[in-house]
Amino acid sequence: MPTRPWTADTLWAAVLAVLSVYFAFPNITECLLALPLCASLAIRRTFPAVALAVGAVSAAAQAWLLPQLNLSVVAVLVMVYSLRRWSGRTLGLIGLGIALVGAVAAPMIRLDGSSAKDIATTALSSSLVVLTVYGFGLRVREREEAALVSARAEAAEERSEIAREVHDIVAHSLSLIAVQAEGGRSLVSRNPDRATEILDVIADESRKALNEIREMVSLLRRGGLPDDQRGSAAIRELVERVGDRAALTITGEINPALGFTTYRVIQEALTNFLRHAGPKATVEVKVAVDAEKAEITVRDNGNGTAAATDGKGHGLTTMRERVQSHGGTMTAGPQLDGGYRVHAVIPVGAPKEASLLSGTGVL
Repeated sequence: MPTRPWTADTLWAAVLAVLSVYFAFPNITECLLALPLCASLAIRRTFPAVALAVGAVSAAAQAWLLPQLNLSVVAVLVMVYSLRRWSGRTLGLIGLGIALVGAVAAPMIRLDGSSAKDIATTALSSSLVVLTVYGFGLRVREREEAALVSARAEAAEERSEIAREVHDIVAHSLSLIAVQAEGGRSLVSRNPDRATEILDVIADESRKALNEIREMVSLLRRGGLPDDQRGSAAIRELVERVGDRAALTITGEINPALGFTTYRVIQEALTNFLRHAGPKATVEVKVAVDAEKAEITVRDNGNGTAAATDGKGHGLTTMRERVQSHGGTMTAGPQLDGGYRVHAVIPVGAPKEASLLSGTGVL
């Protein structure tokens, strides 16, 4: 509903009142009876119950006192439509009932002395018009409500997508910073000259995290989608940031539509590796792409089932949601021979070609 519906409603009411008076003149009684019915349209959305009462009394007075229809009777149909579209089911049904009673009673009053067939035909025709208008108002309301539900669902999906992005950005960067800080503590005690190197890595990773957050905020303000699609180069750079503990193998060309999801799955898997695998563990990342699917495998030789966790993380859920949004599948868990493995398969040309933030240039 517009923020000021009475403006448009008053204008339409005034137009109908002028036309009704024009065609009724010089019959003063008909002119006077037309005005309240037209005036009720001015408040049909702001004060619908009052408008219904005024309109019903005015229409009844016209049916009783006037020998023929006045143009202002159009207001009855507008009222039936408006009440169902904007005022809800109860008031809409009350308006419909009153209009149907009028559609039957008016011909009986005006056509007194005519044949029963003529009265019945007129009453039936009037009732069908009223029902049609009511149905149209109902249909429009249902479409608007469906659009609202869809918009809310899209907003919820956007919030979920943003939450996943924030989780990936912050968790990965802070995990890498924490690993560098913990490793640097013992390294610096043995070799103080390496302190600057460790601090540079921490500072660089911090700047990258801040830039990612700024990029995301800028994206949300613009309401648009950047064009960057995360190819092999970005994935190589991501793995290289972990250092010599990580190895990467890429087979085939990464599909641009799936590049961002591939990147985020690997990023989250590496985050979990840094947090749980242990300081001496290594990880191998494999990406194999063919014409039908992209297969991602991230496996480490770390703590596996012995990995400590607080149970509060959302990394696996985040990864699984990303993969499933493209029609893919993902498994993750400790291996019998030790270590931990994440395996995802994403069909090429899946139902969801790109998620809300797919292709963001935030890393």
